[in-house]
Formats: sequence, C-alpha cells, structure tokens
Amino acid sequence: MSTPASASADVVAETVAAEARPPRRRHAGRLMRAITQDWIGSEGERWLFVLKTLFAAFLALWIAFRLGFDSPRSAMMTVFIVALPSSGLVLEKGFYRLVGTLVGCCAALAIVGLFPQQPMLLFIALAIWVALCTGGSTLLRNARSYGFVLAGYTACMIAIPAIDDPLGVFNLAVARVTEITLGILCVAVVNDALFPRHQSEQLVQAVRRLYLNFAQLCHDAMRGKLSETQLEKLHLQFATEVAALESNRAAAFFEAGDIRTRTQQLHAFNAAAMAALTTFHTLHQWMQRLRDRGDSPVPQAMAPLYASFSQALLVTELPARTAAEAAVTRERFALLQQQLPQMIEQARAEFSLADPSGRQRLDMDTALELMQRFNDEMYRLIAIYHELPGRLTEATRAQQVKPLPYSARTPGTIAIAAGLRAAAALLILALAWYGLNWPSAGGAVILTVVFCALAASSPDPNQMIKQVTIGFAAATPFAFVCAFYMLNHVEGYLMLVLSMGAFLVFGLYATTWRRVAGIGLGFNLMFAQIIAPENLMRFNVVNFFNDAIAQIIGLVLASVMFALILPEHRQGSRRHIERAMWEEALLLCISDRLQLRHHFENRMRDLLNQLNMGIRGTADVETRRVLNQAIALLELGHAILDLRALNAQLPAGHLARLETEKCMAVLAAYFGRPQTTMHARALVVTREAGVELRALKAEAAAGSGEAAVLQRALTDLHLIYASLLDSSLNVSRPVAASSNGGAEYGA
Repeated sequence: MSTPASASADVVAETVAAEARPPRRRHAGRLMRAITQDWIGSEGERWLFVLKTLFAAFLALWIAFRLGFDSPRSAMMTVFIVALPSSGLVLEKGFYRLVGTLVGCCAALAIVGLFPQQPMLLFIALAIWVALCTGGSTLLRNARSYGFVLAGYTACMIAIPAIDDPLGVFNLAVARVTEITLGILCVAVVNDALFPRHQSEQLVQAVRRLYLNFAQLCHDAMRGKLSETQLEKLHLQFATEVAALESNRAAAFFEAGDIRTRTQQLHAFNAAAMAALTTFHTLHQWMQRLRDRGDSPVPQAMAPLYASFSQALLVTELPARTAAEAAVTRERFALLQQQLPQMIEQARAEFSLADPSGRQRLDMDTALELMQRFNDEMYRLIAIYHELPGRLTEATRAQQVKPLPYSARTPGTIAIAAGLRAAAALLILALAWYGLNWPSAGGAVILTVVFCALAASSPDPNQMIKQVTIGFAAATPFAFVCAFYMLNHVEGYLMLVLSMGAFLVFGLYATTWRRVAGIGLGFNLMFAQIIAPENLMRFNVVNFFNDAIAQIIGLVLASVMFALILPEHRQGSRRHIERAMWEEALLLCISDRLQLRHHFENRMRDLLNQLNMGIRGTADVETRRVLNQAIALLELGHAILDLRALNAQLPAGHLARLETEKCMAVLAAYFGRPQTTMHARALVVTREAGVELRALKAEAAAGSGEAAVLQRALTDLHLIYASLLDSSLNVSRPVAASSNGGAEYGA
C-alpha cells in the first residue's frame, strides 16, 4: 500500500519524465488526443446512435416474437421511425405517434362499422378523414402535426385490409396499437438507459446561441461591419433559431428535469428576442435611410449613443456566452439606462448646433425614440437570459408573466391543398386498385397516402420522396439476398440478428447524414417490411417482387400527385407567404385580440422561417424582395401598434385621435389591397395626419402629458411614412419625398 509521500513522488517522477520526452512525441500525443476527441464528437456519436438503434430494433423484434404478435416487423419498423439522437426527441415523437395511432384506430373502427359492405362509401369516408388529418398536420407544422399524420394513415392501414374481412378490423387495430407501443417503449428505454443524450443540453446550447448571435448582430451592425446582404441572411437565420429554440423546448419538456417549470421563462425569452430584434432593425434601417440621404446630421449626432450601446453588449471581446456572463452585460445596461436621459439631452444639444433651422428635428426625435425602445427591450432580454439558470421558488413562478408561446402555422390555403391532394390520391388509387385487381396494390395505395401526408410538411416534397424511393429501390436486392440466400439457411434468433444487422447498419448510418437521411430511412423501412420477419417465416419469390414493386410504385405515385395536384401550394411558397404577411399587417389595424403584438411578431417570424425553408442555395431576387417586404411590414407593424396604444390614452373625440384613426383605416385598406393607388392614398393621409398632430403639439402645454403623447404619436407617423416609402413594397414614390427620403414629412 503506497503512502501519500510515495504517491506524490510518483506524480513528480511522471511529470519529469513527460517533460523529458522529445517535443515531437509530446506534440504527437496532443494530436492523437485531439483526433480522438474529434472522432468521439462526430463519428463516435453516429456509430453510437447506430448501435443503440440496432439494439432497440432487435430487442423489440425479439419481444414481439416471444409474445406471438401477428406482425413483429411493425415493432421493428417503429424503432427505425422513432429513433432520434436525443431521448427528448424520441419521447416526443413516440408520444405523438402513439396518440395518432390510437385516434386513427378509433376512426378506422368507426368507418368500417358505418360502411362494412360498401367499399366505395368506405373509401370516400377514408378520403375525408385523411384530408382532415393531412390538412391539420400541414397547418400546425410542429411535433403535434406528426400525430395528425399518424391518425390519417393509420386509419387507412386498418380499414383497407379490413375491406374483405370487416369482422377482423378490431383485431387489426389492437395488433397495430400493441406493436407500435412495443417499438416506442423499446427505443425510449434504450435511448434513456444506454449513453443517454438529453435534449435539455441541446436546449441550453440553443438559448446561448440565440442570445450570442443576436448580441453579435447588434454590435456588428452598430459598428458598421455588416452589409445589407449579410443583414438579410442573419435575419433569416434568426427566424430559424427562434423556431429551433421552441422545437428544442417542446422536446425537452418530455424529459425529467426542471424544463417544465421554466416553460414560461423560455417563452418570455423568445418573445423578448423577437421584439428586440424588430426594434433594433427598425432603428438600423432608419439610420441607414438617413445616411443614404447624405445631408442628415442625425447619424453623426447618434454616433456616441451607438458606441456606448455596442460596447455595453460585450463582456470581453465577445458578447456573453453564458447566462452567468450576462450579469456583466446586465449591469452595464442598467448603468446605461440611468445615463440615457443625459446622453439623449446631450445628443439633442449637439444636433441643434448641426441643424439650427430645426428642419430635421423630427428625424432626430424618431431616432432617439427608437433608441430608447431598443434599450428597454434589450435590457429586458438580458434580464430574462441572466435569470434562466436561477432556482425557481413558488413565489417566483406565481409572479412570472405568461406570454404566448411561439407557434408555427402554415397559411391555410397550403393546408387545404395538402388535404385535397391526399384525399384525391386515395380515391384515384382506390379506383385503379379495383380496376387492376392486383393483390399487392393495397400496399401501393397505403404508401401513397402515407407520403402524401408526410411530405406535405416538407418545403421540397419531391426531393424527400425521391430520397425515400432511392432507399426503397436500393434495399430490394439486398433484402432478396438476405431472405433467399441467408435467412432460409439459418436457425435461431442470433443468426437472424447477424444476417439482417449486416445490412441494416448501412441504412442506419446513412440516416445520421442530413443530406442522405431519407435514403437511409427508406432503406431500413423497405428492408424490414419486405423481409417481414415472423415466427414462421415464408419465402415466396412472387410475393416478394409483387410487394417490392407495389411499394416503389406507391412512392412514385405520391411524387406524381405533388406534381399534378396543386403543385404551387406547398411549404415555402413565396406567393402564399407574401399574402399571409399582408393579412397579418391588416389584422394589426382592425383586430382587438389580446397580446396582438406578440401574435404579430410570432406570425411574421414563422413566415420568415418558412421563406428560409424554401431557399435552395442562394436566395434569388424574388425571395429577397419578399424578405425585405416582411422587414418593412415588421417596422410598420410596431409603429402601428404603438400608435394604437397612444390613441387609447387620448379622450374619445380628440382631434389627434380622429386623425390617427383615419390613418389606420386607410392603412387597413392598403394592406387589404396593396396596390399603387391605395399606397399613394396611405402616404397622403399619413402626411396630413402628421401635419395636424404637429399643429396640435404646438398648441399643447409644454411638458404636459398630452404633449408627450402627441410627440410620440408624431414620431410613429413619421416612421410609418418613411417605411411606406421602402422600395420593397413595390409602389411608386411621390416626387416630394423621393429626393429626401421623407425629410419634409410633417413640415
């Protein structure tokens, strides 16, 4: 037994020996450790996922064999479908798959019970059900949408085989639920027990990345380091990160831990980030317009404020990378908030020297108002971020503000088109099935319906179906070799595992690469489906090729349906996104719903995320036009919301209130019909309202509450007028405004 002294001596000896090694050997050792760590973090993670999924799949298959299930392959295929890198994602997808399966089985029982001896009526009822479920899944576009997809095609998988045997539909439903449940349980237990990877860790990284990227964006933009094209890309990236954060939160909600108690905090963080980005971008765009004019002293007067804010965002040379580091940023912004009134007065004084006529004073007032709003919203975001890791008490939870969560929602026309497409595919193929009298055609019908529903939520359904089709086609010859040259010569479950696992490992590895994930998934699904492992194996070459051809034809027909039936109505369609943006702007002027600001931010960010999903490579001119249009509408939206809030502070019948309400009505008409004539009308009325408010402000007592409200309303109108002149709105500009970008507004 060694003493502490001897142990210490050993350590010293090892250290001396290490220092005595040649430098080349020390560098080689560091290089090997770096390579090993890099492999563990990349390839190691992939192979760990492959091995865990294989273990869960064969565990589910073995239990299904032992319990004598009718279709053990369904349990195995469920593992391949539900298998994801983290336990939270597995539990989330498994939960909605189980719920969707239960609902689909109930629907199948009801439909078969209503039309047991009437195949055509049964197909019509199934088509209606599939249309509703597919439309619902396309509309939601989140984890819950997967439950809708399952509810739709599970009904087909139960009802179609029961056409010739209506009395067996209940047994089919029970078997389906049992097999799906077994697969979900196996993959969930394996993922959580063997080298678990928790979604909560991914959530923490997503929150840090969102804050860091946003703070870096604000800092670089204030320092003039970003071009217009870079800002556009970052705006789309931010919309994607907001959506990703909510997806991570929803998945982490299913894991054990305190994520459920922090749901409101995470919703508030997301909402604060969206609001702060819009205000900052409005400020940045406003300053850029003034710089483009070339004769405005406002950018120079605002430079000290810009320098103070950009410096406050940094901890050392970068923004805060963790919530703990954000304490420094919070203290700096708190100090900045105290000094801001004095800094604003100093900026106004310097501006008065540069513009003695006061002609551009309203431009300066608008910039300072936007700076004040950005300071308030950025401070709130930093405070929420800093408080995220803190322990929540019951009192803290009771005091939490409950903002609306970020929610993804597809434009209704695309959802309706997806439902109609799935229903039409089912009815057309059902008629063809009856006409052909091909026994395997039922599998083609089911697969077409399945992928018409699954691909409806993809921005490129044809590419998705193409990858899965390649996987199906590639799996067919390997499955033939495995079934007719290997499995028919082996005995025992271990030999079955070795025979099938040698092929499935390649498909699982392909699913870990995003570009070919569809091929890998299609390979494994086809391989397990067509081999159909059972307690009593059947080897029939004719049935093998019939089923394989039917599966591939079903996928091809699904792709044909997307090409023939409403091909423009799909995710990422610029035309539908643009229409939805104008509808949201219209709602700002006429809706009285609660939390209208958050709803507007949420919808616009979601539409930007959908626009980003539809981009292939570099954004084209039309996509950039829609993007800039969305940003301009966001600017308009925030100014309109603030103007409506100010209106509520004025008494009914007040002249300023009447003028702004008239402006709102004209803007609503313009958003409803964004045409050149309506745009010109909106510009005229907004300008007239500004003239009236300026006159009323001159008559109001200096320093009174009414004067403050009128001043802020005047800056909102000024901002609305300038935003309406944005070229992305694709309307003509008045001659008086085109020369100075709106400097004469309200003069």
